[in-house]
Amino acid sequence: MMRTARELANSRMNACGRIVKAGEASEKNRILREIVLEAHRKAHEQRLCHMHDLEFYDTSYNCIGINVSDLLGNKPYTFRGAVRKLNREIIGLTNIQAGGIGFLNFDADMSVYVNDETVEELTEELRELFFDLNTYSRKGCEKAYVTFNFGITATEAGRKVALALLKAHGLGDESGNPFVFPNLVFKLHKEINADEMSPNHDIYLEALKATSRKMVPTYFNCDSSGNRNADPTKIGIMGCRTRVVDNLYGEKSGLKRGKIACVTLNLVQMAYDSVNDVEHFISLIRGAMSNAKESLIFRYKALMDKADFSEVYKRRIYKDSEYQDAELAFRNGTLSIGFIGLWDALSVIHARKWNHLSDMEVYLDEAFHIVHVMREMTDFFIKETGMNFSLLASAAEGVSGSFAAYDAVHAGKDMPVAEKGYYSNSFHVPVDVETDFVEKIKFEGMFHHLCNGGSITYVELEEMPDSNVEAVREIIEYAYENDCNYIGINFPLDNCNRCGYVGRIASDCPCCGSSDIRRLRRVSGYLAEVDRFVKGKKFELLDRVNHDRAEN
Repeated sequence: MMRTARELANSRMNACGRIVKAGEASEKNRILREIVLEAHRKAHEQRLCHMHDLEFYDTSYNCIGINVSDLLGNKPYTFRGAVRKLNREIIGLTNIQAGGIGFLNFDADMSVYVNDETVEELTEELRELFFDLNTYSRKGCEKAYVTFNFGITATEAGRKVALALLKAHGLGDESGNPFVFPNLVFKLHKEINADEMSPNHDIYLEALKATSRKMVPTYFNCDSSGNRNADPTKIGIMGCRTRVVDNLYGEKSGLKRGKIACVTLNLVQMAYDSVNDVEHFISLIRGAMSNAKESLIFRYKALMDKADFSEVYKRRIYKDSEYQDAELAFRNGTLSIGFIGLWDALSVIHARKWNHLSDMEVYLDEAFHIVHVMREMTDFFIKETGMNFSLLASAAEGVSGSFAAYDAVHAGKDMPVAEKGYYSNSFHVPVDVETDFVEKIKFEGMFHHLCNGGSITYVELEEMPDSNVEAVREIIEYAYENDCNYIGINFPLDNCNRCGYVGRIASDCPCCGSSDIRRLRRVSGYLAEVDRFVKGKKFELLDRVNHDRAEN
């Protein structure tokens, strides 16, 4: 039987999965051989410029940011009725697009359906929704990629919904295991929740408690330099880090818009080809950026020419889709150029092994200049083409390993950076570099504003910090103050399927001795079971070091 490598942790190789993977492989081959230009095909096959969601190349866009009313309309519903209808609409939507669905102001959206229900009653209904969202309703072998942004609605009903979201996720499934979806994102805003005297500060404190136990929610910084000039109710996270704000054809908003398509550049392969010359490396990046732009424009035109958007027009879920003109609607979307392996590339160029963050500091200005060049080029592409280009700090769940595996037998043969089995995401400090959260956040924080297509900073902790919520707060607020756009905290989250014990479990459960353990870790923005990680991410997981701050 033909075996296909897992590309995402959020997939199941059931009967539908096998058929879907076989169909995807056939469709990718058709697109590469019959539609994609030869130069773009070679760049993809040689792992220089990866075209994400290739099977959807001329079929659909990637992701979208919406309000609940975009799916439910203005009909009156009870809260329970709205939740049931919303689940059905999410299933319908997730199967007509390639990527994630981000509800950008979920608590405000759902507050209109709240009457006299208690928080406990709302919790029960939302927990049922979470159960539904964790079934394999997408293609029959995946869970829907859904994100609920919340936290800046100060009405009584909105606050109830926010608290119910946290409680429902905290309860988990029947065994107490955390739900993988939806991804919950708490929107930090000084005037609404971050300040001690703000109206939702108490909900922020509850969110911190939830994070300390389940790694969820993550935190979106509405006050970062890239976000502060936009209406906080109209921006947020969709997918694992995608951010859509600026628009040539409308206001700063992520609503009814999303990423149409994206590519990820392999900076490490360019470093191998640069022969230890930084200027040559930058010239290779410039060339790859230009080719990526052309690749995305070609894909955009193919999508406009061949895709059937009748469902989009019927649902009117995309900005200007009521005019039933694909070009008019999707010019509002973004074309994102992502990158991976900044610090792995500099390690190659300078023949340095990064052991501690201090080893990297001398090259920080150089690293910033490289990303700044990439951002300048995307800004130029906007003016040149009249399209909403953006620079993405790629999640690279699949390509982190596939890039390294390819390079290990080609451009990077016999190079330790390739042979470790993965490349580090975007501008991130490599996972095996010794540092603490203060140094890491300060180091990465300066790159966030350059990556207007989305970015995140993670902090890795050794143990679940459920007894030290103040430590979680210190990390989140330090990242907030250092201009990080999006912030997450990682730690081992093991669950015994027999007795329900939660914590770090080395092998067998310390309470009942069972070896039936579910091990959850974060992979590229969402939680996943370790045994479902793709190969590259499994290698990366083994190398992760903790960022707990050393005692003075």
